[in-house]
Amino acid sequence: MTGLSLWRSKVLVDQAPVVILDRIPEETAEKAVAALRDAGEQAELRQQPEPHCPGPVA
Repeated sequence: MTGLSLWRSKVLVDQAPVVILDRIPEETAEKAVAALRDAGEQAELRQQPEPHCPGPVA
């Protein structure tokens, strides 16, 4: 799912809770969450906050 090596994946697990995938399409994220839950893990999908774009300065 992540393309990480087994060693790097273990490091992530040892640091849980962590973000596993970031800035990916929502459909891909939903599939990843489903796969983790099917494996008995806790996972959740979080929306990225919209970046603050100030309007034009008058």
